[in-house]
Amino acid sequence: MSESLIDLTERRLLEREQAALDNPDELFYCSYLISHLNLVAAEEPETDTLFAQGVEDSLNSAFAVDQLSDQDKSGIQSLWQAICAA
Repeated sequence: MSESLIDLTERRLLEREQAALDNPDELFYCSYLISHLNLVAAEEPETDTLFAQGVEDSLNSAFAVDQLSDQDKSGIQSLWQAICAA
């Protein structure tokens, strides 16, 4: 696994978090994603693809049990896609 991808993804999320200090929804989305990113990174996935898939799987599992609104789920997924596409 490329540790640089984990670092890059985390840096992008932290930058977004800093830019969103006046947007509580985006702050929540950033922190939610950072926690999932850290959980997956701790498992030390062997490839970038496994890392990205691990985050997706972690989010989907959490969405199945967390009582998030559809808006929050959509916002989190949109932010994840934006971070991946950046």
